[in-house]
Amino acid sequence: MTASIPIGIDFWESQKRNVESPIIWDELQLSNPHVGIAGTTGAGKTFWIKRFIAAMPDDVEVDIFDIHGDIDVPGAREVLFSESTRYGFNLLSLNPDPHYGGVRRAVSDMLHALGKTSSSSMKLGDQQAGVLRHLLTDTYALRGIFANSPATWARNEITEAEAKAYADNRDWASLRQAYPHLSDVVALAKRKLKALWLGVDDSSATGKAAMSAFDECSRAMWSLNQARKRMAKMRAEDGDLAALEKRLEAGKEKAIAAFSAYVTQIETGREFDDVTKYQSKDTLTSVITRLENLMDKGIFNPNPPPFGDAMIRRYNLKPVSHSTDELRMFVNFRLSAIVREMKERGESRRIRRMVVLDECKNYLDEDPQAPINVIATEMRKFGLMIVQAGQSPAHWSQDFIKSAGTLMLLNLATVDWDPAIRKLKIEQNDLRFLRPQQTGAVRMLEKNRVPAFRRVQFQ
Repeated sequence: MTASIPIGIDFWESQKRNVESPIIWDELQLSNPHVGIAGTTGAGKTFWIKRFIAAMPDDVEVDIFDIHGDIDVPGAREVLFSESTRYGFNLLSLNPDPHYGGVRRAVSDMLHALGKTSSSSMKLGDQQAGVLRHLLTDTYALRGIFANSPATWARNEITEAEAKAYADNRDWASLRQAYPHLSDVVALAKRKLKALWLGVDDSSATGKAAMSAFDECSRAMWSLNQARKRMAKMRAEDGDLAALEKRLEAGKEKAIAAFSAYVTQIETGREFDDVTKYQSKDTLTSVITRLENLMDKGIFNPNPPPFGDAMIRRYNLKPVSHSTDELRMFVNFRLSAIVREMKERGESRRIRRMVVLDECKNYLDEDPQAPINVIATEMRKFGLMIVQAGQSPAHWSQDFIKSAGTLMLLNLATVDWDPAIRKLKIEQNDLRFLRPQQTGAVRMLEKNRVPAFRRVQFQ
């Protein structure tokens, strides 16, 4: 079963023949199913989004990225994404497919997304990007996941709560069978920062022993200081305090012995150089800050949204929409994951999945490798369709304009006429014809038909 939608009546054809000449959107007659919808507020964008969704066969999956929270579609399961709900996706999950997934792809996706942000608290410089690449690769390696070994890429998905429970129970075997989280990258980064301060290569056995001894000594000192504060308030006996002081002295001796063993067992002379692939303490600190900022967003936590088996999934991103960088990063990560999933499923002659982007200006990107453009130029043959709705054609990339099988103009503000004429090669008189919810202009790349905008009267 394929999709077919009545768009309206061809104005000029009806005038010529004095009979109604319908314009039909037919999946089988179009070069690709991608749709662009442009119109001012109230022109009918949401109506047409819903109509395209309703026309899809029941076996077509739909992902709606809704930043206003108003695309209410019958049968859709809605999930609200915010710092409070903590629903999100694990950025370190891998596609285990040897051709479309893997460690390098996941690392590149994250670096690319952070490179696109305009926020100074998130954007990476060249040195920071290099450090983050090492951190991500090493975090995977600690779980036994290696870039050159596809057999190691398949792991379990676990939530924040499950990861904490495994760690509290010291169930390292279960943790090793799961994908790491951003918190694991931060923990590794802080360990590397500590190693930089101490001049220790924490990847060797003696280096790890020295770091563990140092940590134990630090914990003993902290416990002793806390006990001193408590006893000062309670005027308690000194017995417990003496025991803690003894523990601290033992910890110091153990740390000194461990560091001595580390120094005496230096073999290559490059142990310290191996640590410095993480650049400087300042660079590593700045990367930690950016990772913690990502974690604070909430939507990048590994708590899968409860969509269940719903075929229509509505991502309510209204709480996230105040930050364009955060919104763009979240949607780009999801689109990249959807692209890889559809490629893994293989080619298809019909639509199998639809992605809907409302207010598409938030995702405008002229980079051909941006996921929104990859979908437009490459994903037709994999059965993936995209609908982009916005207030102006200026919010569509050139790749999308050239590739989209359907461009629908509902009504445009006069300030958007010049960009529309320039980008779409549409006549000004056609723009004058537009009336909200009454008339429009539609260009469809149909087989055996010269592509041109047609004036349409909506019914």
